[in-house]
Amino acid sequence: MDILRELFDEYYHLIRPSVFKKTALHPQKAHDDFLLFCKFIHQTRLSSHLLNHSNNCSSLGISNAAGFNKNGEFPLEVMKDLGFTRAVVGTVTYDPWIGNPQPNIRRYPLTESMVNWMGLPGIGAKKIAEKLIAQQRCLRCSSVPITINLMSTPQKQGEEVLHDLKGTISARRHIPGVDRFELNISCPNTHAVSGKVDARKENLKQLGEMLSVVEEQVFEEQKILLKVSPDSTEKDVLDITTIAHQYKIAGFVTTNTTTHHRREFIPISPQNNGQQVGGASGNAVYQDSLRVQRLFAQQKKRNKEWIIIASGGINSLEKLKERFSEGASELQLFTPFIFSGPQLLRRFHRYFMSRDQ
Repeated sequence: MDILRELFDEYYHLIRPSVFKKTALHPQKAHDDFLLFCKFIHQTRLSSHLLNHSNNCSSLGISNAAGFNKNGEFPLEVMKDLGFTRAVVGTVTYDPWIGNPQPNIRRYPLTESMVNWMGLPGIGAKKIAEKLIAQQRCLRCSSVPITINLMSTPQKQGEEVLHDLKGTISARRHIPGVDRFELNISCPNTHAVSGKVDARKENLKQLGEMLSVVEEQVFEEQKILLKVSPDSTEKDVLDITTIAHQYKIAGFVTTNTTTHHRREFIPISPQNNGQQVGGASGNAVYQDSLRVQRLFAQQKKRNKEWIIIASGGINSLEKLKERFSEGASELQLFTPFIFSGPQLLRRFHRYFMSRDQ
């Protein structure tokens, strides 16, 4: 089995350049093709032979970051075989949302970075719930805990936002395996009431109201997390933790994508009507993400039980160690997985297994 997994890793790296070249203008096509592949190896029961980590899985808490499994379509069994010990579904909005016109993703392979301005597309909370419930027929899936990353449907305002969150949670909280809800207050690609394509400041203004609704809707045993922005200031972090301290918040995911396009990683930013668009990920977000993680780690004095989940450009053992030394206890991946494949997760698990022995 190890030989098959090694061959798969080699194959992934062998075909990646040609896949990137063919899908350069439409990177979403590569993701869609990978989803089809995962469904195929699930249906043919090949995933455990090509990918299975069950014999070498560590205690490392590692999940996909939001966006990887937007509509809950990746088979949970395959997610486990890829090396994820938890599956994040979303970002889920209550209503179906088409998002921004494609292409809305750009890759930068030389710097292992990406920019996306997708705008939270998805099929809506009710249909995603149906997909997840259908997957529970798989016995192996019962051991894969699920996090629901959620936000209101873009362009909704005031009470509509709160109604959306309430509807999304009520449609998902009964699903077996769903034990966390991750409120996404940090997407830079959705429209604010002001008309600007960045609703993050307005999300912060309404954070207390949103958390009140979320806390009221989730079950007692289900945890609430906040996914925060790498562009947060010290004041933002202080404001967020002050509000979070008033609610049953389990912790923070640090971080989402950044509108700070570092030129050493994003030499030419995507444009729309002459304006820079999109949130940068991969190597382009790492330093900003680390800075914000440190700020939240400093605020753990407000609540020592808060957990910090590191996310953003963690594509090497050195970066993994750095993020854990700065207070993280779990990990989320998306862009690094695209460039490195399942081998990266296997490497992380091996490190933690050796550390735990």
